Amino acid sequence: MATACCSKSNLMPQSAFKHPLEQLSADEVTLASEIVLKERRTPILFRNIYNIEPPKSQLIEFLEAEHSELLSTDTLRPARQACVQYDVINVDGSQYYMESTVDLATGKEINNRRLTKGQQQSFTVDEFQAFIDSCIISPMFQKAIKELNLPEGFDVAIDPWPYGAPDHGEGSRRLTQLFCFARDMKNGNDDVNHYAYPLPMCLVMDTDTKTIIRIDRLATGDKGVGLVHKDGGYGKSIQHCKPAEYIPELLNTSVRSDLKPLDVIQPEGPSFTIRNNSLVEWQKWRFRISFTPRECAVLHDIHYDGRSVLHRLSFSEMTVPYGDPRPPYHRKQAFDFGDAGAGRTANNLGLGCDCLGAIKYVDAMMVTTEGKPSVAKNVVCIHEQDDGILWKHTNLITDRAVAVRNRKLTIQYIITLGNYEYIFAYHFDLAGGISFETRPTGIMSPVNIDTNTTTPYGNVVAPGVLAQNHQHIFAVRIDPAIDGHNNTVVIEDSLSIPMNPDNNPHGNGYEVRDTLVTKSTHIDASPFSNRVIKILNLSKKNAISGKSVGYKFTPPPSQLIVADPQSIVAHRARFAAHHVWVTKHVDYEFWAGGEFTNQSQVERGGCYDAAARNDDVKDTDVVVWSVFGFTHNPRVEDWPVMPTEKHEVHLRPADFFEANPALDVPSDRNLSSVLIGSEFDVNDASCANGNVLEEEGVQAAPERIGVVPVGCHTTI
Repeated sequence: MATACCSKSNLMPQSAFKHPLEQLSADEVTLASEIVLKERRTPILFRNIYNIEPPKSQLIEFLEAEHSELLSTDTLRPARQACVQYDVINVDGSQYYMESTVDLATGKEINNRRLTKGQQQSFTVDEFQAFIDSCIISPMFQKAIKELNLPEGFDVAIDPWPYGAPDHGEGSRRLTQLFCFARDMKNGNDDVNHYAYPLPMCLVMDTDTKTIIRIDRLATGDKGVGLVHKDGGYGKSIQHCKPAEYIPELLNTSVRSDLKPLDVIQPEGPSFTIRNNSLVEWQKWRFRISFTPRECAVLHDIHYDGRSVLHRLSFSEMTVPYGDPRPPYHRKQAFDFGDAGAGRTANNLGLGCDCLGAIKYVDAMMVTTEGKPSVAKNVVCIHEQDDGILWKHTNLITDRAVAVRNRKLTIQYIITLGNYEYIFAYHFDLAGGISFETRPTGIMSPVNIDTNTTTPYGNVVAPGVLAQNHQHIFAVRIDPAIDGHNNTVVIEDSLSIPMNPDNNPHGNGYEVRDTLVTKSTHIDASPFSNRVIKILNLSKKNAISGKSVGYKFTPPPSQLIVADPQSIVAHRARFAAHHVWVTKHVDYEFWAGGEFTNQSQVERGGCYDAAARNDDVKDTDVVVWSVFGFTHNPRVEDWPVMPTEKHEVHLRPADFFEANPALDVPSDRNLSSVLIGSEFDVNDASCANGNVLEEEGVQAAPERIGVVPVGCHTTI
């Protein structure tokens, strides 16, 4: 069963509280932590304190009153509650994880829970640092490092990783694996790239006691598992490695000097507004942004020109399984949202770097381990971007062209998880479309490889550095509200009609076949039939076409999880086995890979289980999950830092409007644009008056062949 922390929500008059979707204030975080400390009466390490989204039925009732402008001081509002996640510290130093639901109006803990066997809580950044600190003072670690005989001037960097799935017989204790690298500190710069010097060892730590229980020696050869280097042994593990720097001051080449500035200037300011750090309005779009430690930016109550489109939109999960079968690399599989949390690892975005133009930032309210409020600045940026031509047409008779530029509103955040960065963005366009985009970048997680050796499990990207084959698979949760909350999913395929004398005598015909989805299920992409997923409101018809109003998207035909279906790697990420899932809404069923992914043996409570309920999903409160990503077989060009790899899904209207909704977008000419090498001045402020610029010496476009002047006729 899906849970929101361990919530019990009630409707009650709470006019003094903020909007139900707004983040907690500093005072509310403090109140929640104090209540839990009072209840437990024992030392506590706080992990997260955040606002609990009300149950959907209660939230809808409130939002409908808000849209109808019927809110008053007497309006019944969802109870404002906080989820408090923390570790309880016992007298003997051991600890266990708990969650509490706190009612902020009554000041009481109304529910709590502990994990059941087989469940492991996610990690925090503070924990990762504690693991590193414990390793450094470990005699076992110090002995292993001494055996490596590192060159003078090198020290060691440690990358903590989730343990993946425990091997058979390891039990259910909480474990962490830590991969090690050498740092060339001879130049005294702390920003050196330690990934250029991977060490052939992996530490396995008892997460609770923070003690190293063993050290796994890593294979560095071809298909075998041998530990000895061909060039002289374990004690010379990095002597064949070379520096691979990316920060400007350490590059072995100068930065380019011929790249001229390209400024994004909005002299009149942005076209969007944001109120209460939550409510965004832009070009007929209206929606709210919330924040959770796991999802980061979540979008709610999305409307276009007063019509409902989506109830909730979020990036739900991602998994990164590695394809090197040599132990212990089979455990190298991360669930970045479930194991660590996108909100907890979100970057503080830099003005003029991560986002350009007129920027509005959204801060995140976090909590320290002591339960004190802590503001993470600038974790989400909102800004506008030019997106090329939105539409254009040239009249064949008059040669008059009308061109309209597209613009999109972008809501973006970036997370860093050890070596990788992931850029996540929602884009709203002027024609009623919504896109969700991912761009992985950062540094690949490399391992050591012997000199003059290759392997089928990755690519040698630098001397002594093997970048292993792996996948990045994302899941987006779409909670639609297409002109209302009762929606239906339809699969649209374009299929050829066999040539026949009755209805396809020339063989050029094809049919568009719609398949109604009536039960919760999974769907796979089909590029050869141009498969499209449509989300429709069957009770609302388009006045022009007579078809049901809706939105649609094309599932990207990206490769799904490659691991054998019987493997634990595949069992842990059952959501990654199909491109689309269609399920019935259940409150707080937000996680494609299940609520607890850390050290999971199998996905529990994710897309697979939701679809397996065989729920009726026709004309009801349906949820659609889009799964996409890419198989990353590394290139040398991905080293030492990887250029972004863009992946995007476009959700667009399908008979939702009665014409192109962007006809009213101005066809204004950008007067800041200049003609290189000319002093020609553009006085016409419109892009709707034709495309021929009358300038001395400039030849006009040739007369179009076959165009008959208006008012004339020909005789055949």
